[in-house]
Amino acid sequence: MSDLLQEKLKALPDSPGVYIMKDSRGKIIYVGKAVVLKNRVRQYFHSQKNHGAKVRAMVEKISERSRSIDSRM
Repeated sequence: MSDLLQEKLKALPDSPGVYIMKDSRGKIIYVGKAVVLKNRVRQYFHSQKNHGAKVRAMVEKISERSRSIDSRM
């Protein structure tokens, strides 16, 4: 996990919110919601052994360069 991604994850709130995952072209590939935004988004980037094929494929499409994690309240 890159330092930039770690900083973005630390900056996410511990409150409810919506997150947007984007690919390297800025195209939205997933929109989700969470009761605790920081915990939910972090789950995508830690151990993927419990993730299904669909989630693993999505996480691979999130570019290392942008790793866009926009949160909205």
